[in-house]
Amino acid sequence: MISIFKSSLAYRAMRFGYANARVKAMKDSLLGRMELNALVEAKSVQEIYGLLERTRYREDLVSSALKEKTLADQIELACAKNLSRTIQKIVKVAPEELKPKVIGLFEKYDINNIKTILASKHISQPKDEIENFIFAAGSISRNTLNRMLNANSVKEAVLGLGGTPYASVLEGKLRDYEQKKELSPLFEALDDYYYKKLPFVLGGSYGDERIILAMVKSQADAKNISTILRAKKQGIDGQSIMKMVIEEGSISKEKMRGAAEAKSVEEAARVFEKSFSLGSAIEQYKKTYSLIPIEMELEKRLAKKGLSIFRTSTLSVGAIAGFLMIKEEEINNIRKIVRAKEFNLSAEKLKEMIVEI
Repeated sequence: MISIFKSSLAYRAMRFGYANARVKAMKDSLLGRMELNALVEAKSVQEIYGLLERTRYREDLVSSALKEKTLADQIELACAKNLSRTIQKIVKVAPEELKPKVIGLFEKYDINNIKTILASKHISQPKDEIENFIFAAGSISRNTLNRMLNANSVKEAVLGLGGTPYASVLEGKLRDYEQKKELSPLFEALDDYYYKKLPFVLGGSYGDERIILAMVKSQADAKNISTILRAKKQGIDGQSIMKMVIEEGSISKEKMRGAAEAKSVEEAARVFEKSFSLGSAIEQYKKTYSLIPIEMELEKRLAKKGLSIFRTSTLSVGAIAGFLMIKEEEINNIRKIVRAKEFNLSAEKLKEMIVEI
């Protein structure tokens, strides 16, 4: 009887209604099309900074701790702070029984933090150059992040994760790292952990949860396609490429192997052409030999799915997941615009890189 009640609309309205309403209201804080176009058409990073001061990002720009850094770095930090505040708001309004699922969604930010810190230790980058961009978002405490930041090597940083599930995930790959001096085994282990765990975290009887799991598979697919094509471009053999892919996507292992063993990048991309509508992007690759058009097409497809989930999900974790994906794209767009202005990329070229949300 209890299980029947928990699956009812009345129960879901009682438990998820407030959280969903708050998240839907947060949509008003997103940049509109006119604001985004203004950023794209801006003549300089300074003009972008001024435009963002008129938006909800003003609070994060004003509180920036990088006043001695470039405006581009200040905007980058403001984006990180804005996302952190957004995550904190979502966790605060989520009902108790929903929190594990919400934190499970946010675990990818923990993994991004770990990757950033490990990369900085790999190249002996000073702590003060990255610490302002690291924020506690999920299961890792600020103290643990600080231990990693204070580490003197990649190995020491991994050991600093003691007490978290990431320690056991990475410790077994340390020997590979120390032998090859490449971060890829560590990064691949983190991705594999995340994509294998998430279906168990999000599993449930509601339709939206199943939609989100399909979205997770799509993210894994996009990552696998990008991994395979980049590896092909670097001349890595098919067997080694297959060790780099994530098995939790929807693309069959046979299909990925076919792409991994293809004779060229174009031939590998053709394996995914029909399923992911990559025809136009592949033609652009043939002209420029850049994978950006293909990766942008994959990113746009994911953004559209996220927007669809947000618009159609009611009384479940779906609205939260959809909003989060849209918010990520907004911040990605801002970062692209800022870096494009630094390299004097034309507004016309920049528009091709922007994901409309």
